[in-house]
Amino acid sequence: MSLKIQDINYKHSSKFSLKNISLTLDNNVTAIIGPNGSGKSTLIKCIVNMYKCDGEIYYQGENIKKHKKEFIKEKVGYLPQTSQNDASITVFEAVLLGLMNTLTLRINKKQEQKVNDILDAFELQHLARNRINELSGGQLQMVLLAQSIIKEPEILILDEPLNNLDIHRQFSLLNIISNLAYEKKMIVIIVMHDINLASRYADNIVVMKEGKVYTHGIPKKVLTKEMIREIYKIDSEIYVNKQGKQVIEFVDIAAETEKYKLVSQI
Repeated sequence: MSLKIQDINYKHSSKFSLKNISLTLDNNVTAIIGPNGSGKSTLIKCIVNMYKCDGEIYYQGENIKKHKKEFIKEKVGYLPQTSQNDASITVFEAVLLGLMNTLTLRINKKQEQKVNDILDAFELQHLARNRINELSGGQLQMVLLAQSIIKEPEILILDEPLNNLDIHRQFSLLNIISNLAYEKKMIVIIVMHDINLASRYADNIVVMKEGKVYTHGIPKKVLTKEMIREIYKIDSEIYVNKQGKQVIEFVDIAAETEKYKLVSQI
């Protein structure tokens, strides 16, 4: 399975937000990185048909843009960057809503078990009876992620899903997503800012700059000191850890200069 994005252009007011985007995303984990305003969220909103853009988007040979919204709802799990929910339903009920397409007047044992299983996986079982409008930002984020994943979509698109999550939950979530991608042959697209987490968990990385794809490919090809300097305007050191993953350390030039000045005055 693959998602083919072909010659996508999107114009907001009189300015192009996306320019000539062409990518093929396979059934693994793709991280989209880049500075603020580079077009990451705009691109995924085009993929889920929230924005009407020029160009074509194909999934398994079918043009997504020509399908009704029901096609997107059936095939795609999507979590937007900003998720607010003031509903007074319980955590269990919120996750159950992710199975909307298969729900009847009464839930069956299989559906109930599926909700309980994902609550366990997300370490949310102890909150099952809590109202979601009583949750912390991080807890709500995990609930909405569970809701997006429970229907086992063929394409999972997450816009900065690590927001509000502590370090433990960031790693827990990324492990769950990574395992799902391999076990279910799922196409996973994650917009994220943490380059080290992208290096650790993504099979492929897309780097965006000013509405264009600056580069894309496997982490070892994409994550270079030259790219980081060009995109983020900061120097870095890169080494490979025991797991064979790249680790990036950032060098604050201004801070290093000030430190040198202080030392020289002693």
